[in-house]
Amino acid sequence: MKLYKSLVSAAALMLVTMGGSALADNYSWPDNIPPAAKELMTPLPLTPTGQIVPGYPNGAPAASPDVLTFTPDQIDKLKAGHFTAGIVMHTMAAGWPLLQVQGITQTLKGFGIKVVAVTDAKFNPGTQISDLEEMIARKPSVIFSIPIDPKSESAAYKQASAAGIKLVFLDNVPVNMAPGKDYVSVTASDNEKNAYYAAKELAESMGGKGEVGIVTLVYDYYYSVAVRKVGALRAFKEYPGIKLDGIGTIASPDAAYSVATSMLTAHPKIQGIFAAWDTPAEQVVAAAKTLGRKINVTTNDIAPDSALFVARGEFYAVGSQRPFDQGVAEAKSAATALLDEKVPPYIEVPTLRVKKLNLLSALQSVTHQPPPQNVIAACAGQCF
Repeated sequence: MKLYKSLVSAAALMLVTMGGSALADNYSWPDNIPPAAKELMTPLPLTPTGQIVPGYPNGAPAASPDVLTFTPDQIDKLKAGHFTAGIVMHTMAAGWPLLQVQGITQTLKGFGIKVVAVTDAKFNPGTQISDLEEMIARKPSVIFSIPIDPKSESAAYKQASAAGIKLVFLDNVPVNMAPGKDYVSVTASDNEKNAYYAAKELAESMGGKGEVGIVTLVYDYYYSVAVRKVGALRAFKEYPGIKLDGIGTIASPDAAYSVATSMLTAHPKIQGIFAAWDTPAEQVVAAAKTLGRKINVTTNDIAPDSALFVARGEFYAVGSQRPFDQGVAEAKSAATALLDEKVPPYIEVPTLRVKKLNLLSALQSVTHQPPPQNVIAACAGQCF
């Protein structure tokens, strides 16, 4: 079980994972930010419901993170409670999970809640089950987790709930688990709208006609990714001239290279691919380069590593999550539950639209840090 002992070490890992680039502490924002860049920074309205879970046959109603507030007395009570937390992640090899962990850890620290361990399952459901079992044995007050396979891992998460540990989920809920009974709440981005925006931008970049593909996760019951396919398909259907040549599925991000290679080889007229999140999208770009193909790629999620792909024009548009802010909301959900207060079953963070024009503003909004120098350099003065 991999342990990150402090926020400092998690931040250091983030820098190593993202190429070791130093943050641009001296970055100064230009005074002449174009109106179009400012407009992109306006969040889109929330999709009204999320994942279907027991008790909510039409999907749990979306609540804003703004509903989670605390009085000074409540914060004092949390600090006096000596609560602990464990974080059981699907992977730590990307910007999204690192920012999630930072948001959770930093917020918990303000409540006096100690993080005892952060685990990295390396996108292997069996490893995550083992990590979860080890975490349960440590008896934390609360466990934060994003299940890789919500179907096969459900029994393991139910063991945590049965042990009296409060569960706060990131993005996905295991099957047959009810909010307020088996777990506290789930916080997610507006995944359907993230994908709808990115796929619509892909269609627009092609003039509304041409052949496209989708690369997504093989687990259709992995809700947060499955609903991105729904959003992308909805966008493509709005363009009669867009032809979907295929939907390639992957069990892990690394497989996206071979899946994209096969798709592009079988369909030589494909002009664009929507990939469900940024890590496999990077593999799609690599596959197209190897084949000497010029295609537009859009995706979901942004972090310092994937921001380089936007800066270089390799990602045309991104419907981004706000993982740090999601982590803050998840920590607040846990703290609210530890106070024996009611938490909404589903908390949703709105879509952030990202293109090269507003990349630097968007990246700072997502990471809560100034943009890295290598991203600024790659923008060559074209990003704000």
